[in-house]
Amino acid sequence: MKLSIYTTIITLSLFFCLSHAQPAYEKRFPSDVLIKDLSFIQNAVKGLHPGYDRFGKKGEFDAACDSVRTVLEKQDSLTLKSFFRLVNPMLVKVRCGHTKFFPPMKGFPFYFHTDHLLPVIVRFDDGGRLLIVKSTNESFRGKYLEMINGKPVGEIVKELRKQMFIDGFVQSSADAQIEQYFSAWYADFIQDGEEFQLAFKDESGRETSSDVAGISNETWQELNKKTSSLIATNRLEMKNDSVALLRIPGFYSNNGNKHFISFLDSSFSEIRKKNIQNLIVDVRDNEGGNDVLGKELFARMAVKDFNYYDRIEVKVKTKKQVPNYKAAYFPKFIGLARLFIHKDEQGRLLFKKHKNLGAHHPQKDTYRGKVWFLTNGLSYSVTSEFLAVAKSENRGVFAGAESGGTYEGDNSGTFVIFKLPATGLDLGVPVGGYYMAVKPAEKPGRGIIPDMTILPTRQDLLENRDPAIPLILKKIAGSTHPISQ
Repeated sequence: MKLSIYTTIITLSLFFCLSHAQPAYEKRFPSDVLIKDLSFIQNAVKGLHPGYDRFGKKGEFDAACDSVRTVLEKQDSLTLKSFFRLVNPMLVKVRCGHTKFFPPMKGFPFYFHTDHLLPVIVRFDDGGRLLIVKSTNESFRGKYLEMINGKPVGEIVKELRKQMFIDGFVQSSADAQIEQYFSAWYADFIQDGEEFQLAFKDESGRETSSDVAGISNETWQELNKKTSSLIATNRLEMKNDSVALLRIPGFYSNNGNKHFISFLDSSFSEIRKKNIQNLIVDVRDNEGGNDVLGKELFARMAVKDFNYYDRIEVKVKTKKQVPNYKAAYFPKFIGLARLFIHKDEQGRLLFKKHKNLGAHHPQKDTYRGKVWFLTNGLSYSVTSEFLAVAKSENRGVFAGAESGGTYEGDNSGTFVIFKLPATGLDLGVPVGGYYMAVKPAEKPGRGIIPDMTILPTRQDLLENRDPAIPLILKKIAGSTHPISQ
């Protein structure tokens, strides 16, 4: 199971005591102690991360560490916020979306300026422009955000992309995260003041501007409600006599795995009963969950035996082999894991105890009709694993946007959480390198590239309307594709 890093961090984080003089994130630290924290980070990543140097150029992370060290050596001191902003893009160079870096403050990802946030909710339209879909000022709605405090939004987005933890080179994942929490990311990585001068363009290209004050985290969260057209619970819906929509927003159930599997069984039983010829599997905004459940879903649509995981690599076998292990938090069961870690003939440490390893059979009465997979940049982790096998097995048509995780696999599983000795920042390092049993990637380090790209238009976003399902239904109605056998 891929544990929730956010839940783990929240239970571990310590809050800095706020003073009347300044926020905790403005506390300054001498450069020499920051350099020690930097070395701590570098050693932890190189010594434990199973995907270190997996994607990108070899030595890319080390080069980024050297650059940060050079900056620190030229400073007498830095604030916590400045250090965080400096180190975060360095860690992004690991190219692992499951690696996490947290200030010791509650409210992921709202860390800085939490009472003075940008008062807008934005989304990328099909032209890649940032559209304001909601705001505390109703007159902003429907306008394109062009500048913030004199800085073009294009430059701001470019800066934020460098701060987003993603697998490989999947920009759709970065952009999905940016629009999901734009005001928080802006506050975390760019913002310095409490007020904003915003410049806009309307649909006709007319330019306007406005000076606005920031809003609280609570107000932003309230504003962000009901901004998605996607169903948030597992659901099977019959679209017509021959088409069914299976919505899976997460690979987990509050009632446990058996409850989720029961949902799958009843859904596919209904699909067979209705003689459904086309099944739409909607896993947009599905950021993962229990990895076994991804395999369970595919087993109900596989038409032949299949492999799922090729292998799971780890860097260490015991806790004491973990760098700085005395400053780390380990999940309770991790001590038992060593019993299932063995070195192969290539010298790799492999974790051998997982239900997704080895050969698997299709479920009895597996679905053999045509499958349409709906994905986006938040189709991640367990979801990207499921999609990778479906793609490799040529099981259907992929629609929407590029999936959030890489086709080849990810680095995830459970996490070791480090508390940096000087700053108290939390570093989350995944311990398992998951390699999918799939055909070679056409574009290494990328997600599943859709056969049908479907992106929301300006009007779709303003009306909170999903364009994907109608377009797929239209495609099905005119499709001449034979049913898979």
